[in-house]
Amino acid sequence: MTPSRTASERPAFAIMNGETIPFDEAKISIMAPGLTFAVTVFEGMRAYWNAKEEQLYVFRLDDHLARQDFSMKLIELDSPPSAEDTRKQIIEVLRVNKLREDCYIRTQAFIDDWGDMIATEPTSSSVICRARPRIDAFDTGKDFVIVSWRRNMDDASPPRIKATANYLNSRLAGLEAKRAGAGGAIILNRDGTVSEGPGGCIFMCRDDKLITPAVTDGILESITRATLLTLAADLGIETEERSVGRTELHLASEAFYCGTGQEITPMISIDGKPLGDGKPGPRTSELQTAYDDLVRGRNERYREWLIPVWPA
Repeated sequence: MTPSRTASERPAFAIMNGETIPFDEAKISIMAPGLTFAVTVFEGMRAYWNAKEEQLYVFRLDDHLARQDFSMKLIELDSPPSAEDTRKQIIEVLRVNKLREDCYIRTQAFIDDWGDMIATEPTSSSVICRARPRIDAFDTGKDFVIVSWRRNMDDASPPRIKATANYLNSRLAGLEAKRAGAGGAIILNRDGTVSEGPGGCIFMCRDDKLITPAVTDGILESITRATLLTLAADLGIETEERSVGRTELHLASEAFYCGTGQEITPMISIDGKPLGDGKPGPRTSELQTAYDDLVRGRNERYREWLIPVWPA
């Protein structure tokens, strides 16, 4: 059982509808369609602490906000929060909570108050943050299994929209993997090819080429995935976006799982079969190092992706 968070692990403040309030006062109606019918979209993003510069950098903030705008448009929220306002609120909530360490930020937009499943108003929003260190599996990797649940597709509940409704599919997949004693799940689409995991995308390395399922294979258009495709190309690593068959995963010399929360998590086995030598692979380790330099501002080439929180 996952332990509940203690009061000391919670942030002191949140932002609701543009107002900074104590975290414990941030509430919604129990009849809000955002709760009862999952009429909610969200973004999860990370901010990274650079100890040398004493600066906290939010990674690819504007790209996350652009994706949230797309999600709000697709589920038809009236009077949604603007990207400009949300951007200011993210910086404010990090400052008011005095965060000077790696952390996680979640923005939400949802139908609040009272309504049915096709209500388009009133739209409320929230911004929260909390300290979140890197997961241990970044170094050690996880065992993965291919689960029986299939990914919801673009003509049903589109994974391209970052909506809370889509994460029931992810939960079911994650629970099945947990019962199997694995650390992560691989979900296939209805064509039987690889889609993604419950909260991240999948890359494999074959013949020294980095391969990842296409955006048409039932995946969220992941910002981490896009970052790694750019980073790999800059490192001279050949990449390919295409459909990946289930059995092809076992031909990989290495593979990893990636997303905002997971960052880059090595996959050391699939369905009990080791990948390579059963340890994080060299390409994975190379990308982890380059990614860490990028998000912490140690690589000047990607500074435009970093938004500083604290005044100079």
